[in-house]
Amino acid sequence: MPIPSHLPELRPQRSSPDFRRRSWALAGMAILTSAVYLMNLMSIQIVNGETYYQQSLSTTLSVIPIQAARGEIYDAEGETLAGNRTGMNIVFHYAVWKSDGLEERLSILMQLCEERGESWYDPLPINEDGTAFTEDSLSEQQALKKALSLSSYASAEDCIYQLCEKYGLTEKDPGKRRKLAGICYGMIARQFSLHNNEYTFAEDVSVETALRVKELSARLSGVDIAEEDIRSYPDGTTAPHLIGTVGLMSAEEWKQYQTLDYQMDDHVGKFGLERYCEETLRGTDGEKTVEISESGEILSEETTLSPQSGNSVYLTLNAAFQHRVQKILSDYIEELRASGDPDEGGLVKGGAVAVLNSKTGAVLAMATYPSYDINDYYTDYSSLLETENTPLINRASDGLYRPGSTFKTVVAAAALQDKIITPEDTVECTGVYRYFDTVIEDNDFHPTCLGVHGRLAVSEALTKSCNIFFYDVGRRSGIDRINRYANLLGLGVPTGLELGGAEGNLSSPEYTASRGGVWTQGNVVQAAIGQMDTMVSPLQMAVQAMTIANRGVRYKTYLVDEVRSFDGETLISKTEPEVLSSFSMSETAFDAIKEGMIGAGERLTAEEYTLSGFDYPVAVKTGTPQVTTTTTNSCVIAFAPADDAEIAVGIMLEEGYGAARMLKNILEAWEETVREG
Repeated sequence: MPIPSHLPELRPQRSSPDFRRRSWALAGMAILTSAVYLMNLMSIQIVNGETYYQQSLSTTLSVIPIQAARGEIYDAEGETLAGNRTGMNIVFHYAVWKSDGLEERLSILMQLCEERGESWYDPLPINEDGTAFTEDSLSEQQALKKALSLSSYASAEDCIYQLCEKYGLTEKDPGKRRKLAGICYGMIARQFSLHNNEYTFAEDVSVETALRVKELSARLSGVDIAEEDIRSYPDGTTAPHLIGTVGLMSAEEWKQYQTLDYQMDDHVGKFGLERYCEETLRGTDGEKTVEISESGEILSEETTLSPQSGNSVYLTLNAAFQHRVQKILSDYIEELRASGDPDEGGLVKGGAVAVLNSKTGAVLAMATYPSYDINDYYTDYSSLLETENTPLINRASDGLYRPGSTFKTVVAAAALQDKIITPEDTVECTGVYRYFDTVIEDNDFHPTCLGVHGRLAVSEALTKSCNIFFYDVGRRSGIDRINRYANLLGLGVPTGLELGGAEGNLSSPEYTASRGGVWTQGNVVQAAIGQMDTMVSPLQMAVQAMTIANRGVRYKTYLVDEVRSFDGETLISKTEPEVLSSFSMSETAFDAIKEGMIGAGERLTAEEYTLSGFDYPVAVKTGTPQVTTTTTNSCVIAFAPADDAEIAVGIMLEEGYGAARMLKNILEAWEETVREG
């Protein structure tokens, strides 16, 4: 086909000199690069191939968990009650752990720790010379024998022998042999293996100890120092019974937690909020891949999965108020003891105070005395167990006591609400109750009153705490009615507190029968003044006061206000007030009870205890429940302001006196730290 005449003629053209130079340059660079890669490849595979091959055989890649930060516990104002600090642990890595030289390595570590006063994990339930099992360790003994495949009849010495055989221990000194065996059993108990690659030998060691371990690394194959978060309590005296503590898992706890991706040597909450909030506070561990030399030296490490910190818990407690209440309680008890007068509480054993937000059921403070420092819980546990008057008991929620005359408010509520009496109805007090003379032949049951009050109605009877009035009204109301209202007011039923607490008990024919007794007509009048078998906790007494103040509305008590992300920025959950029970207390019933309780508060006339200095009335009911024929407790319930309560209080003193004398200081502390804050 001929080329159209309008198109230009296409002819081959020569390349320019610049183009040729660029082409040669690119080709040269490509050749040079290929040569470099080829030389490196030859170096790796041919020249140094054997060296790298041997190195690969002498190093180990191990995946080690990275501990996630545990969520912290804060008070209502953001003050840290349980936090974290960085500590150093001595750990073993199974990937490079050798059986050869085991006894020497363990002996070096033992000596190092003993010289510096460090402790190590030793769960062996055998005494120091290895000759006998420790006391009260039956379950631990059974676990030990099972782990060593020994019969149930095996002795402590049999267990030591088996551990020495298993780990090739040759130490002759009984004490040292026992210690070495204890370390070896710790590895068994924590299932130190490829699955649980990192074993914590000693926690929170000093910097000096950690440095010395590093210096001895050539002799301590498989031993390393790991920086990890250690639980800390800035002021361990703040509500230790409520905050709780953490510790290494027991065998029983491992059964519970092993399905939740825990490791055997993880720490978990042991009691208190640390335990209740365990899954909230616990984060998700990360992972790092570590290259370890044959000698145990870490050559490199890389984080392959970042840890996720746990969530933090914010409480309803106000730490400043909690401190004040604890001090008020301890100072008053010590003041009573200093008097030395048994009739004035000189033999007081202890006590408890519970303070609630009347409008929500939130716990503002809960104090127990005697108490302790949570930081000493493990280091001083044995002495705490032996300390007089049992400081480890949370008397506020777990202690049970007869309520005494504070229970008269229950009888008043039952009788007024169900119209057994009106606020104006009266009973005559002659000092001795003689009703049963009219219905029982040769009656010899004549319960008494502490005074002769004459004729009085319910409000005055509450103010003067007249037994005769409540004997009679209680008898007419009947035990079933009284107990129904006691339950509605929070006695003999759970409070709903996250940590649980004693449920208590109410006097009844059924309970008397269960104890082998016979219920009589006289029992109901004793129950009506808070005696007999009725037992309640100080927290329940505060709930009782709160429910009266709320005209029959009983809220669930709670300590956890909010759960937030570790940094506090994201709200995870918020506790809302929850009504557990309610009844519509009439205005006439409420006013009659309130006026009687205000009158009781006004009877505190001593200058240092008077409640007249507040710009609102305080509703109070005291009690002196009998414990034995010769001893009594002292207790009080209160709410304020009486017309529109914001705070409810329950106090109990064991063999104490004048519990109501603490109310003034508690209310002042509340106003200065919570109400105004």
